[in-house]
Amino acid sequence: MLEFFRILLPAVCVVCFLWGAWHCAVRTLFPAAAALHEEGGFPLRLGRPALFCLLAGLAVQGLFVAWCYAQGSYATLGQALEAQFYGNTDARHYIDLAQYGYGAGEEFPEQYLMIVFFPLFPWLLRLLNPFGWLDYRVLALVVQLPLFCAAGTGLFALVCRQYDRRTAWRALVLLVVSPASVFFFAPMTESLFLALCVWYVWCLQQKYWRRAALLGVLAGLTRAPGGLLMGLALLMLIQEGRARHKAPPLAAVAAMLGPAAGLGGYFALNQGIYGRWNQYSVYQWEHWNQKLGLFTDTLRYHLSYLAQWWSGNRAVAVWVCLTAVVCILLAFVLLAAAARVLPASWLGYGLAYLLVTMGATWLLSAPRYTVALFCLPAALAALLRGHRRWTLCTVGALAACSVAYTVAYLGHQPIY
Repeated sequence: MLEFFRILLPAVCVVCFLWGAWHCAVRTLFPAAAALHEEGGFPLRLGRPALFCLLAGLAVQGLFVAWCYAQGSYATLGQALEAQFYGNTDARHYIDLAQYGYGAGEEFPEQYLMIVFFPLFPWLLRLLNPFGWLDYRVLALVVQLPLFCAAGTGLFALVCRQYDRRTAWRALVLLVVSPASVFFFAPMTESLFLALCVWYVWCLQQKYWRRAALLGVLAGLTRAPGGLLMGLALLMLIQEGRARHKAPPLAAVAAMLGPAAGLGGYFALNQGIYGRWNQYSVYQWEHWNQKLGLFTDTLRYHLSYLAQWWSGNRAVAVWVCLTAVVCILLAFVLLAAAARVLPASWLGYGLAYLLVTMGATWLLSAPRYTVALFCLPAALAALLRGHRRWTLCTVGALAACSVAYTVAYLGHQPIY
C-alpha cells in the first residue's frame, strides 16, 4: 500500500503541475485583451481589512503571552517568550542577527551558520531599535502586527482588483484561518515576505514601476523565493505586451529586475563575509542536509518516514511528514483547479514557488512555506465564489486545523 501511494501522490502532483503550467503558458502567450484590467487608483477602503488583521494578530499574540506566563514564573515578558518559544525555532536566530549581525565569530552560538537566514528582517529590527533600548525578543513579536496588517490589506487589494470585494474578504478570512497562520504572528519572516510580495504585484498592476522595483529588492532580501517574483513580473509584461502589441517601458524592466537585484544583494553579503557568493548553500547542506531537489522525491521520502515513525515517533510522523504530504498535495491540486480563474502570472509564480520550496531535501517546514504563498488563498476564494455553504464548510475545516496546529505549536511539538 505504501509503495502505491509513493507512486500515486507524486503522479497526481506532476499532473497538476503540468496542467497549471500549460494554462499559464497558453494564457500568457495568447492573452485576451478584454481580460486585462484598466482601472487605476487605490483599491476600495482598506480600514476594515486592516482592523480585522490587527484584531486577529492581537488575539493570537495574546494567546502566546498568556500561555508563556502560565508555564512558569518569569521576570520579564522577553524571558517568558524566549523560554517558551524562541529557543527551538528560527525566531532566536533572527533576534541574534538583529543584535550581533553576521560574521564568522561566536558572539552567539553558531553565528557563522546564520548566513543561511536572509538579512531584511534582522535589519528591520535593528533599524527600529538603533540604541538597543528595547527588548529585541518583544520587539520581534510586536512588529508582526503592522507587518501582517500590511500583508492582509495587500492581499485584499489584489483580490478586490482582480475579482470583487466579497471575494477579497473571503481570501482574507481564508488566510487568517489557514493552519500555519500562527507563523504570521510569531517572530518570523512570513508576514514581512507576504506583505512585500502582494504590494509588489499590486504596484506592477498599477504601473508604479519605481515602487515595484524597491519592493522587489526588499522581497529578494527577505527570502529566497522573493527572487521568483521576477518571473511573475516577466509573465505579466509578456502577457500585456502581446495583448497591446507594444514593448514594456524601461521602467517596467527595472521593476521586473528588482527581485533579482535583492537576491544579488544577499549573494554579495555571502561574498563579503565568507569570500564565496553561495556559502549559505554549503552550510545548508553540511548542517541540515538541504539543497534543491524534486517535490516528487519529497513526497516519497516523507511517506516512507511517516510509515517508519508512526509507532515510535508519532509526533514527528504527524507534524513533519504527514503535514508536508498534505500541504504539497493540496497546494498543487488547488492551483490546478484554479488554473482557469487565476491570473496567469499568479499561477506561474505559485507553481514556481512550490517547485522550489517543496523540492528542498529534508523539508521540515512545508506548512510555513505554503502559508506565505499569496495565490493559494486567492485561488481558493475564487473557486468558492457563489458557494456560501462550501465557503462556510471550508472556513470551518481550516479553522479547526488551525486550532490543532496552534495547540501543537504551543505544546512544543516538532513544528518548525
